[in-house]
Amino acid sequence: MAKDKVSIENYIGYRKSTLLGGKKTIQVGKIIAFIILFLFCLVWVLPFAVMLFGSLRGYRDTIFYPKELFYPHSGYTFENFRMVLFGELPEGIGQTVTLEYKIGRWFLNSLISALGGSLLYLLVASLAAYAFTFIDFRYHGLLFAILVASMVIPGTATTVGNQSLVYSMGLNRTLLALIIPGLGGVYGMYLIKTFFGSIPKDLVESAKMDGYSQFKIFYKIVLPLGKTVLFVQGLFGFMGGWNDLIWPQMLYGASDTDLWTLQVGMAYIINGSKTSNMIGGALAGGVICLLPILVIYLIAQDKIIEGMASSGIKQ
Repeated sequence: MAKDKVSIENYIGYRKSTLLGGKKTIQVGKIIAFIILFLFCLVWVLPFAVMLFGSLRGYRDTIFYPKELFYPHSGYTFENFRMVLFGELPEGIGQTVTLEYKIGRWFLNSLISALGGSLLYLLVASLAAYAFTFIDFRYHGLLFAILVASMVIPGTATTVGNQSLVYSMGLNRTLLALIIPGLGGVYGMYLIKTFFGSIPKDLVESAKMDGYSQFKIFYKIVLPLGKTVLFVQGLFGFMGGWNDLIWPQMLYGASDTDLWTLQVGMAYIINGSKTSNMIGGALAGGVICLLPILVIYLIAQDKIIEGMASSGIKQ
């Protein structure tokens, strides 16, 4: 029966190839999937393309030729980036407009808060994940269940409480206010714990028999084995801190320009562009915000895929 089945399948394939003139059969499913994915990618990429090409249009093109999105009438120019980065007014705009864009300061604030917050969170989350994975303590399961259940609470529901906490600690006028509330996040700890669960416990027990302390096991054995998932979580934490807008806006007012992050500064530029017709400057600011994240993702995309895949493997 098996031979007959194979023969029938071979005959059907032969008939198809004969009817198609000897050409390979076209897999319709793959073509449909490709078309759907292509359309999805096109919809996803189009706003970024409009932002990029719009940032390279001059001020006159923005005013007199607003519909020419991808090929400007006067050619491409970097005057929008010079305006945002150095405060140089483009030709044709009224000199009554004053620009006080502290791009360098905002960029540094975003870098400090995103990088410092992600590194501190990795330390806290990895220690908690190690404790829940390799240390048996009282109410272990109950405490972990409570933490996992807290993941369903939206972040916006805790912003007011976090703001009150930061104000009571006297940190509302410092960059620490951007870092400390995020150290209690559960998702990253859960991701790291899932990966730590794939590490053989016999390895940890052997280290204990050799006289290793818990902390020595943590940084000598567990951390080196979990560097992939730590790298991925660090990237996620950095991108989340870099792109955060609501929390810095709640903390810092209009007079705290030295504490603004790049996202808050770009929001200020975008709102100002609505009254001064400097749409190109707003688009240039969006490109500046996106560029670091895009570069990091392009460099580390293989690590991200590897970490997400390996975090669910059980040995």
